[in-house]
Amino acid sequence: MDSRQPIRLPTRDVVRVLALIFGFYIIVRLLWIAHPVVFLFFLGVLFGLPLAQGADWFEKRKIPRALGVAIVLTVFLGLLTIGAIGMAPILRAQSRELQQRLPEATDKIDAWLGHRANGVLGILFNEESSDTLRAAVAQRSAPAEPTLAPVVVTDSAAADTVTAAASGIVVRKPATRADEVAAGGNLRREITKQVSGAQHSFLRVLTSTFTVSGAFMLVLFIAAYIGVDPALYHGGLLELFPPRHRDRAALTLSSLATTLRRWLVTQLIAMLLIGAVTTVFLFVLNVKAALPLGILAGILKFIPIVGSIFAAIPAIAMAFIDSPHKALVVAVGYLVIQFVENHLLVPVLMKHGVNIPPALTLGIQALMALLFGFLGLLVAVPLLAAILTVVRAMNPNDMREISAEANKAVAASGGRG
Repeated sequence: MDSRQPIRLPTRDVVRVLALIFGFYIIVRLLWIAHPVVFLFFLGVLFGLPLAQGADWFEKRKIPRALGVAIVLTVFLGLLTIGAIGMAPILRAQSRELQQRLPEATDKIDAWLGHRANGVLGILFNEESSDTLRAAVAQRSAPAEPTLAPVVVTDSAAADTVTAAASGIVVRKPATRADEVAAGGNLRREITKQVSGAQHSFLRVLTSTFTVSGAFMLVLFIAAYIGVDPALYHGGLLELFPPRHRDRAALTLSSLATTLRRWLVTQLIAMLLIGAVTTVFLFVLNVKAALPLGILAGILKFIPIVGSIFAAIPAIAMAFIDSPHKALVVAVGYLVIQFVENHLLVPVLMKHGVNIPPALTLGIQALMALLFGFLGLLVAVPLLAAILTVVRAMNPNDMREISAEANKAVAASGGRG
């Protein structure tokens, strides 16, 4: 006889569980649909935290917070405008040169790979053209058999020799630049195809000037409102927690704000230094369009690891116009700059921040880019830092350290939450 009793659940509990599941599904669907707005709001909060700290500095000197926020934004945007106006002529000329010469650089890399189609690089990047070139070499090395009538070769791209059958003399046609490019793998065509396919996932947010301007203004206004009165939003978030958990939640939110602020300040300083050092490095090597390439390296530094790789590709291509050796020097230089940044600059600037493992950083960037495109890639690392901070706050052993850091932050901000 079976002694097990059937599980009986009250109808009220079943309805409650189903309602929770359905509510969770609705929230996930809403977040999935509205994720661009959510990510832009997160960026606004991220930029609003250091803005609030600047407003705290002005408030200690008897300047209203709203006026302090206006001063910080005016100085920041003014410096950007003055720098853009001052560098506009050089930047415009070098950007035009970069746009015109990048196709030439890809063609030159393509031809260089084509000449080495039998080597390792050809096997990796140009397998199909390598087989074609091997067949052509084998055909040219075979002894020519004289025939009764001369053979006329009309396809100059397919063969560079014409065999005169009557005399047995081989007349060689010098290879042109078009033939060299054809010996490669049409690198420019492949890159164009890959970039065109990536536009739908990574550059969806950049579809129009109106979209970019609207997103920038939304982030700017959110950051300004948070900078003017951060305690209002801090207190509103605490109201979402039960009273018995509010002290712990307050410590967690303070630690989260400190971590995100340190991360952003670290990134901004690193962007400025990396952009300046890269520009000087490229100017010393006399690489074409050094200024826009250096600015690109500084801007893409906001996206750790992946951004540095994207910034190095056009610089290496432009250096390849002069010689493969210069391209190798540029690649090594970018690696050295990245190494110094990761092992010296960032640890000094973010001594008390969240140390994110590089493998975890790459993983979250790949996942967010795959799911949400360019905006997901943009917020991946600060979002990961926020999640790690919250997870750390759940550990009771770390609460005392978090409490001490939060008390220091509150004391430094003049007692504001």
